[in-house]
Parts: sequence; C-alpha cells; structure tokens
Amino acid sequence: MTSDYERQLPHGLSDLFFAEAAQRTALESGLAETFLRWGYTQVIPPTFEFYESIAAEAGTQLREELYRFFDRDGRTLALRADFTIPIARIVATKLYDQPMPLRFYYIGSVFRHEEPRAGRRREFTQAGIELIGARTPAADAEVIALALEALRTIGLREVRISIGQMAFFKALLADLGLAPEQVAQVKAAIERRATAQLESILRALPMADERRHALVQLAGWRHSERWREAAHALCINAQSHQVIDELTEVVERLRASVQADNVLSVDLTALRGMEYYTGVVFAGFVPGIGYDLVSGGRYDELIGHFGKACPAMGFAIGVERAMMALPAQNARLGPDVVAEACAHAECYEQIVAARRAGERVLVDVLGRSGGALRAYAQSLGARVLACRHKGKICEG
Repeated sequence: MTSDYERQLPHGLSDLFFAEAAQRTALESGLAETFLRWGYTQVIPPTFEFYESIAAEAGTQLREELYRFFDRDGRTLALRADFTIPIARIVATKLYDQPMPLRFYYIGSVFRHEEPRAGRRREFTQAGIELIGARTPAADAEVIALALEALRTIGLREVRISIGQMAFFKALLADLGLAPEQVAQVKAAIERRATAQLESILRALPMADERRHALVQLAGWRHSERWREAAHALCINAQSHQVIDELTEVVERLRASVQADNVLSVDLTALRGMEYYTGVVFAGFVPGIGYDLVSGGRYDELIGHFGKACPAMGFAIGVERAMMALPAQNARLGPDVVAEACAHAECYEQIVAARRAGERVLVDVLGRSGGALRAYAQSLGARVLACRHKGKICEG
C-alpha cells in the first residue's frame, strides 16, 4: 500500500523548478561574483555537526529551532541552522595561525524548525560573508557596504540600511542596574516604540531626569539624524562616547564610499540579537516588503568560545526573501539577448563575444527566425542578436 507521505513534502519545505529554480541560481551566482570581487573566498562547512558544537553558541531561540537527530552510535547531531557558528569553529580550530583578517563568503541551505512565513521556510538559503580578525570602523563599514552592493548587484535598487550599536545599549542597561524582568520590560517597550510606557517604567527607577528624558527621546527618534544628540546625553563614560564616535565614523565612511545619503539611517534602539552581537548591527530592507532581506553585525566573543578570541563582523542575506522582493521592483534575471541557432562560425563568435562582455545570451535551438524569433525574444524581455555572416544578417 502506498503511503500519502510518498507524494507529499514535510510541512515547511518546497520544490523549486523552472523560473524559481533559475532565479535562485542566478541570484546565488550574482552574489558569489560580488563577494569574490571584494576579496572574499568561499568556505563550505558541513550540513550537520555535533549538537553540542552548534547549540552551545546559539541563542535561546535558535537553539529551540535546531533539527536534532542521532547517529548510529547514539551521538546527537544537528542540521546547520546558520553559517556563522560553523565558520567560527573553523577559524578557532584550524585557521588560528593564518594572517588576519580572513574574509569568507558562503551560500547554502540552513534548517530551522520554525513556523513558515513569507520568504522563510524550514529549509532556506543564506548567502553572506564573515570578516574575521579586524575590530575597526573601516571593517564595519566594509561589511555594510558589501551587503548594500550585493543587493544592488542582483537588481534591488531601493535598498535601505538601518544601523545600530549593541555595545552602547548593553552598557546603558548595565549601568541602570536593572533586574532581568525590568530589562525585559524596558526592551519590550523600546522595541514597540511605546514611549509613554517606557517613561512610566523609567520613572520607577533611580535614574536622573535628564537621562530618562534622553532615553525616551532616543526610543522615539528612530532613524532621525538627531540620534547623536540623544546618544551622547546617555553616555556613562569615555568608552561610551568612543562607541558613538566610532559609529559616526562608520556612517561617514559609508556615505563617502557608496553614495548612500538617502539609504542609511541610525537606530540605536534596534535590539534584535542582543545576546549575540557585541557592537555595530544592521539590517537591510526595501520599501513595500515587510521583512529584512539582510541582517548582520559584530560578534567579537563567539570565536573565542571555540579557542583563541578573535573579533569578527558579518551578515547573511535571505535568498528566498530577495527573490520575493525582486518582482516588486520589476528586476530582470532572464536573458539579455536571444540569438538564432546559426551554424556559421562568425555568428558563434559574436555570441561568445556578447557573453564575454557580460550579456546573458540564449540561443534558440528550435530554429525560429524572423518574426517568430523576435516574438520569442520579446516574451522573455530580451532583444535579438543580429548575427552576421559574410556581411549579411542571418536572422530574417
């Protein structure tokens, strides 16, 4: 008897074929080319590892989403839920004596037992980079600039980047001396932009009026150019001022290098990944899409858990989410040119030359020509390559 499961997929998985498969492959290729041009080399960690290796460094939520299973010796294994933790292990255990910084990129599937939603299944594709061994504003700016460049390269032209600073906010909360439940209340109020509730919570704490006012202002000034004003008012020592000064340098470097005056904004109350990140954090999105396409930040403590401590900064792009965002911006991933399947060497040379020039050339092997070939090219949003043989155009 045939089981129904033989014809079905587990909840949260999907098949890709035809246009979707081609689009994802094209996206992955475009991202890989961009990472390579910036000097990043590929790293390929295994699809599964010992559960302890992943779970010990994962945050609470990620740990709960791990797919676990047993090998034949009874040892607990887990499917890869992200790339950063395996790369941290590789660097700490195998590459600790290499010249720094190291630059890696990755593209591959990750697996999380979470509720499927728009652009995120239980198996999805991440593409990203890790810049390891540098703790400078220049390194932070490079990582964010590369994230922006990668999304632009695949056709997303209206990307917006929001930048935060986790070290600043962690220091602020530590200085307040809050109990864990109070930290949770403050964090929840800030994430909801509930300034009235935040004001009420802070009034119950031993906190100077000017600092309370500055924190409430900071929560309300999301993406405002006045963030420096409120941030410096909240600084508790010289180190806090330095953190804000370094963030200012990151923003200035980005605006100088990527012509991104209308693309960047600062949100010092972005608290996602608070237990994981240690410095600059950021996320990228496009208007009209209700989720981040890329997110990342500085995680200077992770690699040290596997061996020698080493600063690091990186990001991950959700490839399926990027695929969903592209139609909203009418980006093309099909061929640029359609050519007749001509047997003449001269025509073939023209096709090769067009491909080498960076154009995507599709050869019509069904033998269409003339109006039929033009109609076919038009249906693909492409133009016809007019191949010439002995001075004459081959396509009719």
